[in-house]
Amino acid sequence: NSLMKSRITVSTFVCLFATVALLGSCNKYGGEWVAKIDSDTITIEELDTFYYAQQKSLYNLPKEKIDELAADPAQVAKNPTLNKQEFLEQLIRQRLVYKKAVSDGIAKDNEVEALMQMAKEAVVVGYYVREKFKNEIEPTNEEVESVYRQQGARFRGVPADQAETFIRQQLQQQKLQVKIREMVEALRDEKGIKKNTEFLKKEMHKTEKKADEAEAPAEK
Repeated sequence: NSLMKSRITVSTFVCLFATVALLGSCNKYGGEWVAKIDSDTITIEELDTFYYAQQKSLYNLPKEKIDELAADPAQVAKNPTLNKQEFLEQLIRQRLVYKKAVSDGIAKDNEVEALMQMAKEAVVVGYYVREKFKNEIEPTNEEVESVYRQQGARFRGVPADQAETFIRQQLQQQKLQVKIREMVEALRDEKGIKKNTEFLKKEMHKTEKKADEAEAPAEK
């Protein structure tokens, strides 16, 4: 199903980007080594931790369900990283480039540091809200069946179990977004948010003025 496959592709990219941002904390893992890159060792504990962290973030399923997906060739075809060997190869490729980028000094770039911080915050927030609300966002069978009836044409030719999985994930995400909005509003009221409105207006005016000046020569 191209709809489900595109979701996996985008989500995988996001997760891998976030993983890069956190690679500096990898030395804490133990166990037998499964790969070595110069002095950097990837252990089986580290591999399993990274593997399940990524797959759980994609599917919002427990380990045993991830293992079931990994045993299904059709699911692996949609998401090759369900195969742990392929995931390891992807992790190695990623780390090779990461180590080269760090040795070339890119990690000290202000924009890279900003992106890494944003990725780190996104990972923490994503994991936190999924764990906090996991018992409140699980769709009922009635909700899943209702969506399937309403959007039946969308899933024509898709096996029933795959359609159900997709609908459950879709409903979970919708419910999670509602919970996040409610949580943010509650935190806003609790913490009190202030913005330096006058300063921000001046900064925006400066930006708009620069944009106008940049366009002026082209108009002449």
